[in-house]
Amino acid sequence: MSWIIFSILAALIWATSNAVDKFVLTKWSKRPTMPMTVQWSIGVIVSIFIYFWRGFSLLPESQVLILSVTVGTLEVLAGIFYFKAVKIEEISRIATLFNLAPLFVAVLAMLFLGEIFTASTYAGIFLVIVGAVIVSAKKPIRLTFSKAFLFMTLASLFFALDAVIMKYMLHTLDFWTAFSYTRLGAVFAMVPLMAMNTLHLHRAVRKYGKKVLGVIALNESLNVVGIILSTVATAIGYVTLVHALTSIQPLFVLMFAIIGSIFYPKLLKEEIGASTLAKKLAGIILMIAGVILIT
Repeated sequence: MSWIIFSILAALIWATSNAVDKFVLTKWSKRPTMPMTVQWSIGVIVSIFIYFWRGFSLLPESQVLILSVTVGTLEVLAGIFYFKAVKIEEISRIATLFNLAPLFVAVLAMLFLGEIFTASTYAGIFLVIVGAVIVSAKKPIRLTFSKAFLFMTLASLFFALDAVIMKYMLHTLDFWTAFSYTRLGAVFAMVPLMAMNTLHLHRAVRKYGKKVLGVIALNESLNVVGIILSTVATAIGYVTLVHALTSIQPLFVLMFAIIGSIFYPKLLKEEIGASTLAKKLAGIILMIAGVILIT
């Protein structure tokens, strides 16, 4: 099934983007919303290109315009909390916490889209969530959660709302039109952030060189490609299963983070002690088992 391929490719691309996000926020910028400004700008450029390339489907009703703005705003809010979490926590744990989103998606899709599955499928989603919690907890016995956990819970909830609304829109729109409308819909939320971050981005480029803009632009372009792939997968598959399957993302992120810790420890520092790595791998194994049940 093609939606499986698109979902896995989106997870791989987002994993790559996660690692670069951590690099950017560690080395070049302390402002989490700066990469979002670049991502939004690229998304708008891609949407304009799509319009001249193939045009947009006509809006069937004004409700779609409202939903487009809602989706765009939810993505901006989710992105803000995501980058705040990236700034203070290991990237493998951040990526794993994104797996809280499938739980929210499963509940919301069941309530509002009528997506109901077998007990084994829901067991798979549960294993994914348990694996996420195991990998994210710094100490097995600690009962309190960090700010990063709170930020990622909010980000996952907003992304889940975004995904469910997007699936609803895809019932009447083709995926290119839905993608473009939601990119443009983020304008209302991004204009204030763009005003605040343009000067900061200019200072970073002046201090570290044009490579800053190049790396961020390339990385956020990858992020946009991941969004497109996820949108295509959602258009042809169940949104619950698509977002559960993208939970394979931490496998790629952990691999990138370990390699980065070995060869570039000052840029991508990751705990790779035996006990820590064993715990993370145990969580990953649970997530793999969950993905198998889901698919």
